[in-house]
Amino acid sequence: MDWLDELPWGVFWFGWGMLALLAFGSLFAAWWAKRNVKAIRAQTPVGVSNLAEGYRLGWGKTAGPDLKAPLTGRPCVWWKAEVWESVQERDPTETGQRYVWREVASEESDRPLLFGEEDAVAAVWSWGATVMPSGWSDWRGQELPPEERNPELQKGGAPGQGIRHDSQGTFGPRFRYVEQIIERDAPIFALGQVTPADPTLYAPDEEEEDAAAEDGGPEEPEDHWRPEPSRLGVTPTPDAVIATDMARAQWTISQAKGEPFLLSTEHPDSVSAEQELGAKGGLIMGALFGALALFLAWARLGG
Repeated sequence: MDWLDELPWGVFWFGWGMLALLAFGSLFAAWWAKRNVKAIRAQTPVGVSNLAEGYRLGWGKTAGPDLKAPLTGRPCVWWKAEVWESVQERDPTETGQRYVWREVASEESDRPLLFGEEDAVAAVWSWGATVMPSGWSDWRGQELPPEERNPELQKGGAPGQGIRHDSQGTFGPRFRYVEQIIERDAPIFALGQVTPADPTLYAPDEEEEDAAAEDGGPEEPEDHWRPEPSRLGVTPTPDAVIATDMARAQWTISQAKGEPFLLSTEHPDSVSAEQELGAKGGLIMGALFGALALFLAWARLGG
């Protein structure tokens, strides 16, 4: 393989490292999916009214809060929004510039997701969870916030983590937007550590209560500090509002140390089947990339 021997060492190791990284990433994804499958199959869904402390799989219907997704304004109880911008950077393997996608915003709702039944409610803090949303959109545009506020809403699954190969450049799209939501009245299955809710942990001080007062309440002084909105126009939720959310909950579900933390609008059987399929695909791709990396190393160094 003369062409391989003629490659500069820097270019060879760069390409080999990318293959090795792809192999490791695929095998890690397969392990992660198998771990989720094992945890899901070991649990039986339990309604919120029958929950108990421990590592559990709770289920019910979403009960709040009433939110609007920042990019589309769609009504929901949970959202996550990500934005990438197409920018120029120097190409390390060639002379000149290239366009790449660079993340400029990644946020999710900072209020607990509430779900359950009429007589029992559980609160889930979604940070760190693998979330299977009820709907998502992946679209392109030239402005932030996007000019297109009603993109196609995909049902089921989740958006791909990679960046599609768009035509980038002077005439290509400037931004890529991805928004995921969990809709109101959606079924919810939450796998995590269940503990009794303690509303006193979230009680705000008097100043924060004044700041969250409804219209007609005491006016804030002109010099009262207010958090600046993010690039997506989102401001942090006042503690008084969080306290009101948590006062409705009898249970809290959060991440358990060393265990999968899942939040899904799909039935656990469907999630388990999807994860099993993903694990098989990850093993196949990891083996292919790993074998190619080993072959190239052998051909260059010892062939």
